Amino acid sequence: MLLKSIVWRGLVGAILFVSAVPLAAHEGQHVLDTSEDNMKLIAKSLGVQCTHCHVEKTEAGKPDFEAPSKEKATAIFMQVHFVDSLRTAKGESLTCEGCHQGASRFLPRDLENAKPSTLSEHMPRPDIFKMMKQFELDLGVTCDFCHIRNEEGRLTPEQPTKHKLMAKYMIDHYAAGLQTLDGKPVTCNTCHHGKAEFLPR
Repeated sequence: MLLKSIVWRGLVGAILFVSAVPLAAHEGQHVLDTSEDNMKLIAKSLGVQCTHCHVEKTEAGKPDFEAPSKEKATAIFMQVHFVDSLRTAKGESLTCEGCHQGASRFLPRDLENAKPSTLSEHMPRPDIFKMMKQFELDLGVTCDFCHIRNEEGRLTPEQPTKHKLMAKYMIDHYAAGLQTLDGKPVTCNTCHHGKAEFLPR
């Protein structure tokens, strides 16, 4: 479902400092539906309360809905760069619920049940190296960002790590499951643009 929206007046200053998106790109445009019903829908999709984004309080002790916050800036960024700019592989619109499913932090990071794995079981080595080099460029990182080394200093690509879990999830759910508005495939660079962490925080 495509969200209707209205630019938050109180967030203009925050966007200038924390968003990677030029402010002029949003002037005069609807960005996020701030109706009570839609705010409740977003909160439910992320499994949070209103105060997750509206952290400041008024003099009366109630949430200050006009005050900027990093969570509000992130919500606008997600609306513009994900919900409004991407589609599912079938061409369907995106919503917060589609990815979050009731959890504000949904990317897998828990190594407790992670099993050793390696791409070499399914892919020739030259293709693996080509893919890894592209990851390095797209995220602005080196091999050690995802992989750990053994006592001899050699990479152990089969060893599970937090960033490997996250990368696999992103490939399976984003690169394989989404496309741009003009039907192009989504890659790491579609969102990351050379930065491992790109959300405006």
